[in-house]
Amino acid sequence: MADLMVQIDGETVPLKDCAWSMWAKCGCMVAISMAVSGDRILATEEQAHKNHSPRKRDRDREIRNGYRWVLITMARYRSEIATRWECVQHRKPAT
Repeated sequence: MADLMVQIDGETVPLKDCAWSMWAKCGCMVAISMAVSGDRILATEEQAHKNHSPRKRDRDREIRNGYRWVLITMARYRSEIATRWECVQHRKPAT
């Protein structure tokens, strides 16, 4: 099977090099799921959300509470997000 390609911020990248990140309204990242893992392919926001929260009532509650799923490259995750899941409001100062 040929690599599925996606466009993120004007750049075309293989879907296998991406992950779906779940964000709270405040800006904290609360979950992440690889877009491709073995035979499982999460090509849409809906698929990612359903994979993370199988029960519809949980997905509905998360949507009502402002959670959203965003496709990001793993390169961006490693360089910008990996150690900083919390938003500015919730980030604890370094000790």
